[in-house]
Amino acid sequence: MKCHKEDAPLLGLMGQSMRLIGKRAQELYAEYDLNRAQSGILFALHQEDSMSQKELAKRLNVTPPSITSMIKKMEQEGYITRKADEQDQRVMRLTLAQKGRDSIAYVIKTAEKLEEKVFEGMSAEEKMLFRRLLLQILENLE
Repeated sequence: MKCHKEDAPLLGLMGQSMRLIGKRAQELYAEYDLNRAQSGILFALHQEDSMSQKELAKRLNVTPPSITSMIKKMEQEGYITRKADEQDQRVMRLTLAQKGRDSIAYVIKTAEKLEEKVFEGMSAEEKMLFRRLLLQILENLE
């Protein structure tokens, strides 16, 4: 039995949509040898300038250990730098390295391109309503 999109449950549609958005994002970011998670790290560091791994994990809604290997890889590839916090030497501060700063415009442009594709054919009012509904979902789940 095949389920038609029109008959699918809302959560099923959300899941399918997120998988397709993730797949499209992966294709777009691969052009700069990045993945979605790495681009999220770059964007977060661009907005905050400097963050600890714990702060970054909280911002991205993941556990600190889950991004450890990604941070190491991004440091090795020259996207980010790690240095000890001046007030607390036990805390490592993450910042964008030059390669990370150079690539942030691409990350933002790619995100805008993806958002444009995702919301193609929707009015400004529909997008605002969708935003409000997503914020309500987040509030319900937090």
